[in-house]
Amino acid sequence: MTWLPETAPGEDPFERVFGLRPNLFEAWKQFEALLWQEARVEPVLLELCRLRLASMNGALYGLSTRNPAAREAGLDEAKIAALDSWRKTELFSDTEAACLRFAEQFALDPGEISDEIAAPVVEALGDPGTVAFVEALAIFDGFSRFCAILDITSNGDAA
Repeated sequence: MTWLPETAPGEDPFERVFGLRPNLFEAWKQFEALLWQEARVEPVLLELCRLRLASMNGALYGLSTRNPAAREAGLDEAKIAALDSWRKTELFSDTEAACLRFAEQFALDPGEISDEIAAPVVEALGDPGTVAFVEALAIFDGFSRFCAILDITSNGDAA
């Protein structure tokens, strides 16, 4: 599950590790829930970017979970399976492709997000949606790295 010598009670490996700091975990849960509840960005778009960042960061736990709102909005496993090769398939809309490109650059080097990369995202999401999207990327990237660094896996085994 993780290389940490102890864990907290919890339903899954992420909760058992993050639960070691219950005050931080509760604050994170509340903030993360807002990303999905405020609906400034479509849940499918958020989930695609979350999964892409988890893949880029080698976060096995993040790859093993699915957001229910994205599922309800129609995201299926076929599209998820094509995510690592999104540039080479017609499965992704122009907006999805623009947001995936932005998300990848955000994870690699946010200082190199050019106007060319940002413009289609701002056009598609508007200013408030873009702010919400960038906030979501920060959470997704940070916590996928958290899971990768602490070796949090989906099945309780070390990666």
